[in-house]
Amino acid sequence: MRKLTLLPLGALLLGAAGAALRGAELTTVFDPVSGLPQRGAGVSAALIILFIAVLALSLAAAIVITLRLDVPEIFEKAYYTGSYLSFAVRAVLGATLIVMAVVCTFGRTDLMALSGLPRLVFIAFMILSGAGMVVMAYYSYTQRAESTLLRLGSVMPAIFYCYWMVALYRINAGNPVILDYCYGCLALGGAAMSSYYAAGFTYKRKNIFGTVFVSLLSIFLLTVSLADSYPIELKAVLAATAIYITDSTARFLSSMEPKARGTTSAEK
Repeated sequence: MRKLTLLPLGALLLGAAGAALRGAELTTVFDPVSGLPQRGAGVSAALIILFIAVLALSLAAAIVITLRLDVPEIFEKAYYTGSYLSFAVRAVLGATLIVMAVVCTFGRTDLMALSGLPRLVFIAFMILSGAGMVVMAYYSYTQRAESTLLRLGSVMPAIFYCYWMVALYRINAGNPVILDYCYGCLALGGAAMSSYYAAGFTYKRKNIFGTVFVSLLSIFLLTVSLADSYPIELKAVLAATAIYITDSTARFLSSMEPKARGTTSAEK
C-alpha cells in the first residue's frame, strides 16, 4: 500500500502550514502588555479550522483503513523497514534525543522550569526515549525476534512525552490563557499515544484504528508546536519526534494488505 505512505507526509506538510499560522498567532494576536489574545482573530480561526480539518481527515483515513486493510500483529513485521536509509534516519533521530539530553544537562537549558530531581528525571527519560527509538528502528530493520529489550524500549517514548506534558501543564496551571499552551499539550499527548499504540505491537496488542488516527494527528500537532517558545534543544526533540513518527507511520502503512474476506474487526 505504497500510496498510503503519502498520508503521514501530508500530515507533516499541513503541520508546517499550521506552524506558520501558529507563529503568526503568537506574534500578532497576543497583547504585549496583558498577554491576552484578541477575540475573533483571523489567524487563530484559520489555525483552528486547519486543526479540525486534519482531525476529520485523520479520523476518516483511520476508519477506511481499519475496515479495508490489515497489518501483521508483531512489531517487526508491522513496522518493517527494508531500506537502510530509513533505518539510519530513524536511528539518527533517536540519537538526537540522547544528544539533546546531554546538551541540556551541561548547558543548563530551561526544561519546563524543572529543577533538582524532577529535572534529572526529565533528562533521564529523554535519554531512555531516544534509546528506545533506536532499538525499535533496529528491530524493524533487522527483523530480529522480539525481546525484552524491544518491549522495554518501546514504552520509553510514551513515558517521556507524558512526563513532558505534565511538566508543561504544571508551569501553566495558573495561566488563564489556554491558547498559550494548548497546542503544546495536545502535541505531547499525541506523541505519547502514538508511542503507546506502537508499543502495543511488541505485546501482541495491535490497534489499527488508534495507530493510524493518533499518528497522523500527532505528526500535525508536533509540527505546529515547533512555533511555540521552547528552547532550541527541545525544539530539536519535537522535530525529531515528528519526523520519526512520520517515517514509522509510513512504514506501518506500507506493510498493510487487503483484509481477508470474512474477517471481522472483532477478530482483529
